[in-house]
Amino acid sequence: MAGITQTAWVATTVNGHLVLQCDVSQAATELYDSFTLKTPKELDPTKSWILFVNTTAATIGTTALPVDIWAGYDDDFALAGTVNDVTVTSGYEVAGSIMDDVYTDKLASRIDPGYSGTRVQAAADVGGIINVGTAPYYVINCDGGAELETETCHFVITQ
Repeated sequence: MAGITQTAWVATTVNGHLVLQCDVSQAATELYDSFTLKTPKELDPTKSWILFVNTTAATIGTTALPVDIWAGYDDDFALAGTVNDVTVTSGYEVAGSIMDDVYTDKLASRIDPGYSGTRVQAAADVGGIINVGTAPYYVINCDGGAELETETCHFVITQ
């Protein structure tokens, strides 16, 4: 796909916890959105997990860059990029703007299938918490309002 390069999620175990990591690189002036491949089967959607986005604090956009989560219900689940939007196969967006702006900030959210409180959007100095339900797969999408810069965004999930 022109404009975006996604690495597969790499699973490791650290102190008994699952750690998933991947990178998404984009070419400038091509896409407004930058998104991961679907999460691997090692992620247990019935347990809570923590999502860290832009752990390198790269400058990856020119305007506020919120983060959305998409859920997939089939093995062919995937997002594809168009110039200023995404299309989805076998899935749907389950949460928009769970993080307010990863343009230059490192942000984290707890994704908890048992959480029933008020959704908290991750922002500078504020950790987020949200329930996105359970699904076999998820894709994390940095939802730009303008063309993204040439940069690599690092994503980490711990469970």
